[in-house]
Amino acid sequence: MINANSSELIEKKLRGLAKPVRLVLFTTDTGCPTCPEAVELARAIKNKAGKIALETYDVVMDRDKAEQYGVKLAPALVVEGREGRFVTFCGLLEDVFLEVLLKTIHAVSEAHTWFPDKILHTLAHLANDVKIRVFVNKDCSRCRPVAETAIGLAFESPYIATDIIIASDYPELVRKYNMTTLPKTIFGENLHVDGHVQESEFLSMIFQTEGVKTGPEKKCLVCGNPSPDIICQNCRTRIQAEAVEHKIKREKM
Repeated sequence: MINANSSELIEKKLRGLAKPVRLVLFTTDTGCPTCPEAVELARAIKNKAGKIALETYDVVMDRDKAEQYGVKLAPALVVEGREGRFVTFCGLLEDVFLEVLLKTIHAVSEAHTWFPDKILHTLAHLANDVKIRVFVNKDCSRCRPVAETAIGLAFESPYIATDIIIASDYPELVRKYNMTTLPKTIFGENLHVDGHVQESEFLSMIFQTEGVKTGPEKKCLVCGNPSPDIICQNCRTRIQAEAVEHKIKREKM
């Protein structure tokens, strides 16, 4: 059963959605103790907001659909926005990350801009797909800003796919990646970052994952000045300052 606090939060956060939002839920009948609760949560969200469209699939039986969204885990809830861009939440969402999910749905409905122009212009240089996975715990408040940055990047770039994964629901992945600290962000397969990651660091990691090389003959991707780093320190400082200012303005709105 959805508890009273969660039900009230869903109704409050999704009141007056501007535009329809599509949710795609993937579950499985075997080996997924949290799938029934995920179904109940997804249905509660749909029932509380008339502009929510909900589709449900089996991650094994509906293989084509799972491959379309790159889903390999269950339960997985996809929030799809404009131009087919989406973010996938894996695991049972409660506490802090239920609120993050609801905030994401609301942001998609409002079609708001996640970042200031400098970040958007930098993202425009991206030409190859990059996968970002952020491992969190459902009640981890320090995980929230990292997850929200990764979510925004996926909605602002067609080349970025983001999964937000509740680590405790997937102990085999915790063991595989030897997790001792959360949040843990994995870019592609080989670039792992523990703890907090700022917006400017996200950009550097994304382009490093894509294959942009650093070195003495290289130039800053943002300003074009010579820089051994993908993004020079001056640009990183400006990007971060603008990101913080943008976030404060958005929160006030």
